[in-house]
Amino acid sequence: MTRYVYGPLHNVFEDIRVITIKDRQRTEYYYMPKGMFASFMAYFSLGIYIFMTVSNSTKRYKGVMVYQVENIEKIMYPNRQNPRVFYDISVIKSGIKTILNGPKYKLFIDFEMSMPPYRNYESFISEIIQFGMVLTDPFGEIIDEQSMFIKPVLFKSISDRTQKFLHISQKSIDNGMTYLNFYQLFVNIINKYHPMVFVWGQNDMIELRKSMKYNNLSDITRRVQFIDLLKLHKNYFGLKNDLGLFNAYRLYSQIELEKQTHDAHEDAVVTKTVFDGFKKVCNDELKICLPMENESPATN
Repeated sequence: MTRYVYGPLHNVFEDIRVITIKDRQRTEYYYMPKGMFASFMAYFSLGIYIFMTVSNSTKRYKGVMVYQVENIEKIMYPNRQNPRVFYDISVIKSGIKTILNGPKYKLFIDFEMSMPPYRNYESFISEIIQFGMVLTDPFGEIIDEQSMFIKPVLFKSISDRTQKFLHISQKSIDNGMTYLNFYQLFVNIINKYHPMVFVWGQNDMIELRKSMKYNNLSDITRRVQFIDLLKLHKNYFGLKNDLGLFNAYRLYSQIELEKQTHDAHEDAVVTKTVFDGFKKVCNDELKICLPMENESPATN
């Protein structure tokens, strides 16, 4: 159980990540996990008002009774008729909702990359070897799906580690399309539909940019609107740790996949499913319960 509290910041104990709010009757102590405290520490100065949800009960920590901060909702300085708002989760949520409801085509993509061998991997560079995508129109209807293997350029033979982890064979890679053909396909989709491109995490975009560089091709990502769904989740729910794609899928679908296959097309489909569920949450059409991730203060 949690409760909502707000008030002027009274003191900051940086070494133990505790802040205090004082009213006329008493001073209350609030403990923050490491990631949360680091994110907001720059705003913690006297005169600042903090609005937050905290635990309903206290725990003893470093000789004082503290409430655990679950989420910070707003940080502001009350400057008469012109308050200065430094952070407001409601504004962030409204912006995320606008992004998800945008009337544009949406492209959900995922890549699988080659992995280094077990030995002699010092000069190894990962390459995109599988591409999966789901393209939807502005109304959310699927209009195209693709799944393909891509021949690597720098290391034409994939390692045993790659074959074992991704459950693919060298023959599948050898029969795949060239990187140039993949690049042209991707560019054609971007030029024709101008979609918002949704990924889970930053790794796929980093690998795509890297691959264009070592293939001496123009970097088209600079004119593409990439949206990191993982980052949106962290901002919307106030998460300090990364949420796994398949854990997110489980939250929205209530389906427990027996085993993640590390298939690019499957992951693209899962990303779209997560998008659909997240959009319902942002539009108040669905309620989900995320597992609590914040660390608790050690009792002493």
